[in-house]
Amino acid sequence: MSTESNPTKAQLWQAHFAAWKSSGLSQAEYCKQHDLKLSNFTYWRSRVNKPQRKFMPISAPTGTDRLIMSLPCGIRLELTAQTLPAVLPAVLRAIQDAS
Repeated sequence: MSTESNPTKAQLWQAHFAAWKSSGLSQAEYCKQHDLKLSNFTYWRSRVNKPQRKFMPISAPTGTDRLIMSLPCGIRLELTAQTLPAVLPAVLRAIQDAS
C-alpha cells in the first residue's frame, strides 16, 4: 500500500514518529507504551521517510511522429505520438512497480 493512496494512515504514523522523537524513548519502548507492533513502526517509518518519486510532464515535439525516451535504468522507449497518451501511463506504472 503506498503512502499516496492512504494519506490518513501515513499522517497517523507521522504523528507517532513526531511523538516518539520528542519522548526520548527507544522505538521498542514507545511501541510498547502505545500498543504498536515494532515491525509496523519500522515499516511505516521507512515508508513515510522514503522520498516520493515525481514524474516530469513531457510532450511530443511538434513535427515528429514519435518520441524516444532513454531511462536511467537502460530502457529505451520509442512511442508514436498517436499511442503516447494511451501507452505511456501503463509503461510508467510498470516501471514503478518493477523498482
